[in-house]
Amino acid sequence: MKKSLFFLFICLSLTAHSQRNIQSLNSAWKFATEKEPGKTEIVNIPHTWNAEDAFRDGKEYFRGKGTYEKTIFAPEARKDQQVFLKFEGSNQVTTVFVNDQQIGEHRGGYTGFVFDISEALVPGKENKIRIEVDNSHNLDIPPLDADFNFYGGIYRDLWLVTTPKVHFEMANEDAGNILIKTPEVSEESGNLEVEARVVNSSAGKKKTEVKIDIFDPADKLIKTLRKEISLKAGETKKVNFSHTVNNPELWSPSSPALYRLEASVSAEGSENDIIDSRFGFRWFEADPEKGFFLNGKPMKLIGANRHQDFEGLGNALPDKLHRRDYEMIKEMGANFIRTAHYPQDPEVYKICDELGLLVWSEIPVINDVTDSEAYHEVSKKMQREQILQFFNHPSVIMWGYMNEIFIRLVFNNKLTEEEKREKIRTSVELAKKLEKQTKELDPYRLSVMALHENEIYNTSKIADIPDVIGWNLYMGWYGPGLENFGKFLDEQHERYPDRPLFISEYGPGADIRNQTSDPKPWDYSEAYQLKLHRSYIRQVLERDFVLGMAAWNFADFGSSFRQDAMPYINQKGLLNMDRTKKDIYHYYRARLLEEPVLYLAGKNFTERFPQDSTEELQFTVFSNAAEVILNANGKKYTSEVEEGIALFEISLPEGTHKLTATAGDLSHSREFRIRYRRNLLSELDKNDLLINVGTHVQYHDPVTKEVWIADQEYREGGFGYVGGKIYQKSKDKFQGTASDIQGTENDPLFQTMREGIDSYKFDVQKGTYKVTLLFAEPEYSASEENIYNLSEVSEEKAATLRSFDISINGEKVKKDLNLARDFGRIRAAEISFIIRTEKGIEVSFSSNLGKSLLSAIKLEKL
Repeated sequence: MKKSLFFLFICLSLTAHSQRNIQSLNSAWKFATEKEPGKTEIVNIPHTWNAEDAFRDGKEYFRGKGTYEKTIFAPEARKDQQVFLKFEGSNQVTTVFVNDQQIGEHRGGYTGFVFDISEALVPGKENKIRIEVDNSHNLDIPPLDADFNFYGGIYRDLWLVTTPKVHFEMANEDAGNILIKTPEVSEESGNLEVEARVVNSSAGKKKTEVKIDIFDPADKLIKTLRKEISLKAGETKKVNFSHTVNNPELWSPSSPALYRLEASVSAEGSENDIIDSRFGFRWFEADPEKGFFLNGKPMKLIGANRHQDFEGLGNALPDKLHRRDYEMIKEMGANFIRTAHYPQDPEVYKICDELGLLVWSEIPVINDVTDSEAYHEVSKKMQREQILQFFNHPSVIMWGYMNEIFIRLVFNNKLTEEEKREKIRTSVELAKKLEKQTKELDPYRLSVMALHENEIYNTSKIADIPDVIGWNLYMGWYGPGLENFGKFLDEQHERYPDRPLFISEYGPGADIRNQTSDPKPWDYSEAYQLKLHRSYIRQVLERDFVLGMAAWNFADFGSSFRQDAMPYINQKGLLNMDRTKKDIYHYYRARLLEEPVLYLAGKNFTERFPQDSTEELQFTVFSNAAEVILNANGKKYTSEVEEGIALFEISLPEGTHKLTATAGDLSHSREFRIRYRRNLLSELDKNDLLINVGTHVQYHDPVTKEVWIADQEYREGGFGYVGGKIYQKSKDKFQGTASDIQGTENDPLFQTMREGIDSYKFDVQKGTYKVTLLFAEPEYSASEENIYNLSEVSEEKAATLRSFDISINGEKVKKDLNLARDFGRIRAAEISFIIRTEKGIEVSFSSNLGKSLLSAIKLEKL
């Protein structure tokens, strides 16, 4: 018999049973913030006040106090009932007042909590409810710092729950759940142990009966258990049951079999309270050499991390959107999800149970720790609440409690060595406390923490504390070399052979506006996203000792300090923030699903610009078939599938072409428009010529629908740059600058540039043209001084001064252009000139001081 255990808790049913009544309290709250105290509005819950301001240029989103108010009528009958407010999530300090009487306070933004408001209500009257929520930075409450937004508000459902005076306990860290254990599970039997807490809130002694009904996955009653207890006035008692289920249907991703348990309590012959929950039987283990096993069978865990916010909504999502996210994760072929970096909506765990997704759930102790008793206590309480509230879910296999906890310490140059030692000491101390508490509450699930690539986790020995170590690894993105990923894993496994390893994060940023067939690190192209994910999947599958991997991230998410290609968004998602799918999502389907998959990539790369008919274009098809056929203009091309990819390199004539990929009974088509670069100048009367200078990436403007083609060197009879070098702040990053370019939504177009450029030439015919030059000063330190005042300028300012002149066909059109002075640093600038030429256009740049630069150029024939 396999000795293992998972704990299960009973969640509140959302339907009314007997005398328990559960109703939402979401609608029509009067809301105001301390930022604008005189301004009130009517809002519905789920609600956050940061859905918009967290994404505005140049502003920090509001972190402070918001107040929700409404009145509720308390019928006379409620004087014989207990009344509770049940929160599923409110960020981050929540204080409840009833008729101006403070009922209680909850600290922490990602778990549920319940307040008993019975004594404060006045029966037969309107009662004022006031809820104050504060998401201010608080040194005693994690998270202190993280790469995601700390949205304020009551952002999950709020419930009003009424029960009889004799009822199952509600106002506790469990948020009203009843604990179920399965101390031994095998294919032959599953042992249940149930612990319920019953409360007598009446003024007299009560004789009660507690009953447990157990139903199989077909909802057939298989056992009823009963116990009688006597409760004094105000007394709470634990009631324990045990039962063995023979030949249980085991829960797994391929067969998520769920049992149901219904608990009821009766007082003096009258049924008082009923709640129910679903649960499942399974066992698992993490072998440091052979990997993860579920129900005795090896299983590579592959899936994604998931943040809970959505475009336009912040984190205030309806349950339907939570469900759709996890359905897409399952449809991708995943069997695993990490709820980074916090416990998510109760509906999420229910959905994962039903769909068959294994879960790593964690608390938001991330990046930094405060060395205070208050911070340690709040962290421990978060872990208790997470475990006790979600223990019933068979999908949960790991409890996490730290993520990259030394990352701020490593990069903070202002800390003294003594301060660093103290940070390490308190972090290790907290990790030991959380590990101890986790094992006391649930000794049979795995404990886990996620680390960033740094030796400090080994030297501090914090990596020895949990059962499993998750590595957040970004070789090929934050560090060089995709091949270094596998080397790192092998080295860690060799040094720590008894340590189960998991890849808890990996992935590059990808902006669907950026496209190329020549992917490079930090170009934010979908092609590089594919290149990195393909490499990582291969390297993990080659290593049995790696338990699994979770891509960072399922979808793009809000992060207010981010700049990158799209400011305020972390773009490492497999989907965009609005949940439209990037190509990489379909690649995972080809790698993970057993059902036939066929997808012709290039949804956002349908316009191609080869030099001429001699240049072959690359087309990519994702499939799990052995081979794929591509039909183009009546010609058929065949390619074998390798690691989920069939590659085709073919040349196509100019025009629009429908390409069709087939594999077995499946087919997938897409239209591509082909335009030869050699003909672009002769077609200026029909189409403008737009060039993304200083980069190999093609950029698509989603508003104007214009395509800015990748740059090229000048050749006689054509167009292109002369002289200069591609601007890169880092030699390994092909983005140019990651700064948030002010005054534009087309940041990638201005983030790349050619520096020290001599000229840009177009061998056009006689005519009148409009030339538009696009610039952005990429240096924050760039001087705003006038070149003519050099004698009065300090040596330091002169060293950062960039001044250049612009001439067109030998005529100076702009003198002493200083982008920092004339437009501002890190700000988009456009200058247009009307030119009449007899033959050809040459835009020349001559430096006065510093280096000239150009981000993009547009040529229009008038």
